[in-house]
Amino acid sequence: MTSMPDSSIKIWSPSKKFIFRFSFIFIFSFLFVFNNGAFPIFGYISKPLTDLMHWLTPWFAKTILRYHYDYTIFINGSGDTSYGWISLLLLLIIASAGTIIWSLFDAKRPNYETLYYWLTTAIRYYIALMLINYGVFKVMHLQMRPPSLVQLMQPLGEYTPMGLAWTFIGFSKGYNILIGIAEILSGLLLFRKMVVLGALVTIVTSINIMSINYFYDVPVKMVSTALFLLSLFLLLPFVQTLFSIFIKGRPAQLTTIQQPRFNKAWKRKGLVIVKILLLTVFGVQQVIGIFKTLEQMNAYYKKSPLYGIYHFEKNDENIKTIPKEWRQIIFQHDNDHAFVRDIDYNPQTLPISIDSQKHKLTLNSYQYDYAIDQNGNILLTKTVENSMEKIKLIKQDPKQLELKKHSFHWIQEYPNSR
Repeated sequence: MTSMPDSSIKIWSPSKKFIFRFSFIFIFSFLFVFNNGAFPIFGYISKPLTDLMHWLTPWFAKTILRYHYDYTIFINGSGDTSYGWISLLLLLIIASAGTIIWSLFDAKRPNYETLYYWLTTAIRYYIALMLINYGVFKVMHLQMRPPSLVQLMQPLGEYTPMGLAWTFIGFSKGYNILIGIAEILSGLLLFRKMVVLGALVTIVTSINIMSINYFYDVPVKMVSTALFLLSLFLLLPFVQTLFSIFIKGRPAQLTTIQQPRFNKAWKRKGLVIVKILLLTVFGVQQVIGIFKTLEQMNAYYKKSPLYGIYHFEKNDENIKTIPKEWRQIIFQHDNDHAFVRDIDYNPQTLPISIDSQKHKLTLNSYQYDYAIDQNGNILLTKTVENSMEKIKLIKQDPKQLELKKHSFHWIQEYPNSR
């Protein structure tokens, strides 16, 4: 059994107790259902709940709401699926019903100080571990990647808002490191006495994340909003003190959230051990995740043997195997596809096959022999109707593109905003 120190015993008003009951049920259920990989190995523990929600949410949508959607689309890279929003509505309904029942059977309790502590602990760890995870990947420049060759040649009008945001952020490794460090600073929330500073940091960080998600239509609006609101929830007991400090300019003392007092030493030590184990598992999981991601990205971003941006040389108008409209071809990371643009710059993805040992390329249903000269240009040759077709691909240096030519300058006589 645990109890709060005598000095912390308070009499809560009925409205405060009612609001807390709702908050407790709703927030805990949200942390379970929308964990988003925050808690280590939680996915295995919560699988029964996940399976239940995978059944309950579609049933609720179809039977009660009469809302039809693709029931196979659960939470994936998008957290804002129909499934996600209907699950959120379900949690609100469950929390409302649970609050009423709880209030009927527990109306005389003076306060919920102990439950409040455990709720704030769950929130602190949820925010901190999730943002640390994202922050580490940003610092290592693994979440938003630098622009690819295809993106470098892609007109601005072809970008989606999310693609534009990802390219903008991914372009600068320094900016990734900066916002990654800001997210990692959410680790302050892992320490109870640093909760105010940590929550102030995560409010600013989550506002930045929310802004990108909202205004660039990134489908993680629900979770990013939750991070912001949960950070605000942590600061609620300190609103008056913060108002005195930042608005009135008066000195004020910040108190920490009261921790339950364990009467037995083994319980106190056990709590410390659980915390150490949790953070150790999280750290190990982070390291393993980083190595797995690096391995996957090295495989996915393995450069094609013909890696580069090329323009078709149009010296011979009698070439039959390549459409006259083709102007540009890009070989990137995929040895199975190439990216082509025509005279009107319309994009097209084509299947290809490259045999770098035999120097053969299959493109547009034709197999060519290819050779690469000292400048990186490619000469394709093929015999067609007893005549030899020669197609030259002129390589373009990506470093000569404006986006690649310009980097950081201390001195700039004029702005360069092309």
